[in-house]
Amino acid sequence: MITVVGNFKGGTGKSTVAFNLAIWLAIQGRKTAVVDLDPQGSLTDVMYVREEMDYSPLLPVFQELNKKMIKNWDELIVDVGTADLPAMEKALTIAGRVIIPVAPSQPDVWSTQRFMDLVRKNCKKDTIVTGLINRADTHPKVKETEETMEALTMISGLKMQKSYLYQRTAYRRAFSEGLTVFEMMPANKAAGEVWRLSRSLFKMGKPEKKKKKPGRSK
Repeated sequence: MITVVGNFKGGTGKSTVAFNLAIWLAIQGRKTAVVDLDPQGSLTDVMYVREEMDYSPLLPVFQELNKKMIKNWDELIVDVGTADLPAMEKALTIAGRVIIPVAPSQPDVWSTQRFMDLVRKNCKKDTIVTGLINRADTHPKVKETEETMEALTMISGLKMQKSYLYQRTAYRRAFSEGLTVFEMMPANKAAGEVWRLSRSLFKMGKPEKKKKKPGRSK
């Protein structure tokens, strides 16, 4: 399946989400590749770091997408950016799933509303469209996350994930070293968040592992 990870607004953590999901799928035995359609190239960069460090699994990275590619892969994870709107629209037309990371703020809600207009215009009727609160505040007294969630649930056609990914240093640290959070810090709270999210989105996989460290290619 082609899974597009996107939103109009920057700073939502699209590339980090796409990277962690892609490696998770590969670990589950799915033949997985990533497609980097964001001119910033963060997904390409992190895969290059991973290759340089000889980490396994190592996933191929493409800079273009077409429907025929799905014949060669079980899963294609696509990172799209607004700097190339035609590429984004093309990706949406052939996506089987769209994941929309949203940071907890009112501007992000407005941006998501506009992005959903593009999704409705370009996606097939049976495309799975899922919203995800990313970079949620860990402080229990901060209400912005819950307020954002409430606003997003009112957007037509958008099904929200009940669990959040929180604002944790672990995500930035692991990404910069070419690792997922569940590889670098298996016992970290972030690892559990990604593992539960992945199982919910893709309906596969066992409960999160907390022992195995990232392996080097043999």
